[in-house]
Amino acid sequence: MTAPIKRISLQSEIIKYIQSYIEEHGLKEGDRLPSQGEFIEMMQVSRTALREAFKTLEADRIVEVKNGKGIYVGSGEQEKQSVEALLGFTLEKEKLLEVLEARRAMENELIHMIIRTATEEELDDLGRSLAALIKKIDAGEQDTAEDKAFHDKIYKMCHNEVFYKLLLLLNEYTDRLWQFPLDMKEPFKASMPYHGELYYALRERNEKKAQRINHKLLDSVYKEIVRQLRKE
Repeated sequence: MTAPIKRISLQSEIIKYIQSYIEEHGLKEGDRLPSQGEFIEMMQVSRTALREAFKTLEADRIVEVKNGKGIYVGSGEQEKQSVEALLGFTLEKEKLLEVLEARRAMENELIHMIIRTATEEELDDLGRSLAALIKKIDAGEQDTAEDKAFHDKIYKMCHNEVFYKLLLLLNEYTDRLWQFPLDMKEPFKASMPYHGELYYALRERNEKKAQRINHKLLDSVYKEIVRQLRKE
């Protein structure tokens, strides 16, 4: 492996290090990874920084953390490679804008489906995810896992497995671009205020309002990407 990471605040570097470790050692799904303590020694990073990186990797299913047993390679990478082969995706920054445009169209229909199919129990559960996300934001802590959980629950509320998986695959692809090559540390920061508004619009089962708020949420991310591209 390369020299220990020096800029321990860069979560993307820790993620890249772990992904490179998996690739360089030819590890497959189910293979065991070094312990957190061993990774800390290899990378010379803090336990907190490593823990947050593992949350992102686990949310992407790149790793699976089994309490009391260890850390194992997950199935996420294989799934992402499959969708890229199917749709011809490449790690190009400009592709990200096209993906967001596709998401806008799909999520417009998604909200229409949710208004008709979501149960009160699912909306209550979404409210709990929102509360967990807001707690992390207010504390100034990394909120990647909570943000993913919030959107994942929204996708599942459409009660259409095919539609859900298509949205999930688009999200997984964009996640790779946030980190490499864009290296955007907080791509969703500007969109955070809209999460609560979106939840309450869904709670009210107000389709037009929810769609309008979701457009604003995606627009805020879109504008940040354009800003990053113009800096180059």
